[in-house]
Amino acid sequence: LPPGPRGLPFVGYLPFLGKLQHVTFWKLSKIYGPVVRVRVGAQNMITLNDFDSIKEALTRSELLNRPPTVLDHIGMSGIVTLNGEAWLDNRRYCLHVLRDLGFGKKSMEHHMKEEIQYLIEKLSASTGSPVLISQYLVPSMSNNITALVFGSRYPYGDRRRQFLDDSLRKVAKFVSTSSVLNFLPPMLNKLVLLPFTRWAPLIKAVTDMKDFVRREVEAHRETLDNYSNRDFIDGYLKKMHENEGDPASNFTMSHLVGNVINFFGAGSNTVQLSIQWHLLNCAHRFYEVQAKIQKEIEEVIGNERAPTWEDRNHMHFTMATIWEMYRYRTIAPMGFPRCVSKDTFVHDYFLPAGSVVMPNLWAVHMNKEVWVNPEDFIPERFLRNNCTELADRPEQLISFSLGKRMCPGETLATMEIFLYLTSILQKFTVLPEQGKTIDMTEQSHTVTAPLPQNLRFVAR
Repeated sequence: LPPGPRGLPFVGYLPFLGKLQHVTFWKLSKIYGPVVRVRVGAQNMITLNDFDSIKEALTRSELLNRPPTVLDHIGMSGIVTLNGEAWLDNRRYCLHVLRDLGFGKKSMEHHMKEEIQYLIEKLSASTGSPVLISQYLVPSMSNNITALVFGSRYPYGDRRRQFLDDSLRKVAKFVSTSSVLNFLPPMLNKLVLLPFTRWAPLIKAVTDMKDFVRREVEAHRETLDNYSNRDFIDGYLKKMHENEGDPASNFTMSHLVGNVINFFGAGSNTVQLSIQWHLLNCAHRFYEVQAKIQKEIEEVIGNERAPTWEDRNHMHFTMATIWEMYRYRTIAPMGFPRCVSKDTFVHDYFLPAGSVVMPNLWAVHMNKEVWVNPEDFIPERFLRNNCTELADRPEQLISFSLGKRMCPGETLATMEIFLYLTSILQKFTVLPEQGKTIDMTEQSHTVTAPLPQNLRFVAR
């Protein structure tokens, strides 16, 4: 078995994990080596803290599964948590959707550009006074997913939009605060289902969200066109219809609802956090970052037309900045957990079946042997030929994880970040609130979020 510290009876190492668990495990790896084992509650938990062990483990078939989580108890079954054939079939369909990035005449890029214009209008209306950008980014990102799965956007003030954002906020909070529960003994795990516990309102939020998605699915079913798909739900309903006579089909209403909620959970909150980090960083590092991106915008795009995804091929510093933020602020520092389906070995260590394995992506991104001055923000590390070209992407940049279970939304996320960042910086200069400086400290549970702080968007 891999080495690691002893914990306390029953709870194991749980009381010592701290808020920044990725930092705790990184420190332990300095004592015990890259593969560290702790007991968390009743669970064997193994963390991988360098690139070689993560690559070796996450590409193994014995580590393809997700462990049972609290989400399973509340009936959330989408591609994030599914295993086996159900995961394979649903992943194949989701990858196909994400590869095509859109349906019919309107591509996802087209939807995003429309959505960005609404955001630009909101920022223009602020006339340079301080705003908390998350209040606009949350509905804006969520609308990009709404367009993908439901086929259209919801206006900012729409009650469906407000309901979705409110539910997502509660679910995100539930997932981040329940990560510890995932490692409690299965019987205790079910305590979250009891009424009057602190999780009851959050369980209700998940239930309400499932009902909301089901209503959308029914509305789609009634207006389905056999010859074209408007969105993700249309395509999935046809998959369900194709497999109607097969009792073993993995295209079910439950999985459809779970997939839609997974898209919102994984594809909306994470991207808006990344964009928040970029905007705060632009205000914080005006000359080193913001001015250089704006110079590229002027040279490649100008100020007449809107940025396009194609522009990225000529905007090397901007792309290097996006890559560097993926490294510098790893949004999911411990990735998503895997479960050992049958006994295996990693780095010559025995991993027994049933163990939970966590890849410490943050530790790879902060490894001094891989990156020069990893604690500094240096986009130029991804440039070559006197900073005139984007270098090949290093394989150690793993913010979307590795292997077959890596996040399938990387292209979509990068497109969003690129279009939002360039569109905002084309129209505005981003500055801190008057008399304040930007604090780039990370607050972390399951995801890495910045401290809430106002920004000013001054028209250029």
